[in-house]
Amino acid sequence: MPLIRPAAVTPDAIVETLESRRDKLVGGDVDERRHAARAMSKDPAAAAALAACLQSEADPRVRDSLFAGLSDIGGTQAAELVAAFLRSDDAGLRGGAIEALKRLETDAVVVLDGLMNDPDTDVRILAVEVTRAWPRELATPRLRRVFESEPHVNVCAAAVDVVTEVGSDDLLPALNRLRQRFASEQFLVFAIDIACERIHGDDARDA
Repeated sequence: MPLIRPAAVTPDAIVETLESRRDKLVGGDVDERRHAARAMSKDPAAAAALAACLQSEADPRVRDSLFAGLSDIGGTQAAELVAAFLRSDDAGLRGGAIEALKRLETDAVVVLDGLMNDPDTDVRILAVEVTRAWPRELATPRLRRVFESEPHVNVCAAAVDVVTEVGSDDLLPALNRLRQRFASEQFLVFAIDIACERIHGDDARDA
């Protein structure tokens, strides 16, 4: 029986496949849109298309796939596209952006540093939340900068909340200086005390 060779895949066929995925991303049903988002997750050229679809996508399952696709693509461009949704009025998009930035980790460092200096207090608070899931070597220096130079008490409180969960003893000096800076803000002083107690307890258990 003669050997039948498979048809060669031409560049035109590849382009057509990518274009058809983009079409399904916009015009397919929910399952087709989810599948298309996941299929495009390894294509760096698809990042802008995935982010554009987030602007109009209403189904939370498809949104999750779109954010996951951007996280899988990775890189600074994907982080920038994701970060734009921290300014959305839609809480679901803000939450999806936070989770995606958490997964991007080192790819999002430059973008997050910019967000933590954003003029919008709410954006800075959301940026602080991202560090909750980052490795200590990424999170600690950024939280320390908040404690040492952030002017808004609510942003500092958000950072203290993160540290209460994941902080280590190398942040204790910065926490003590923060307590002095905001000595008149009793709620923050109380939160700092809890964070310090939690860190001391964790260090004792790790010893």
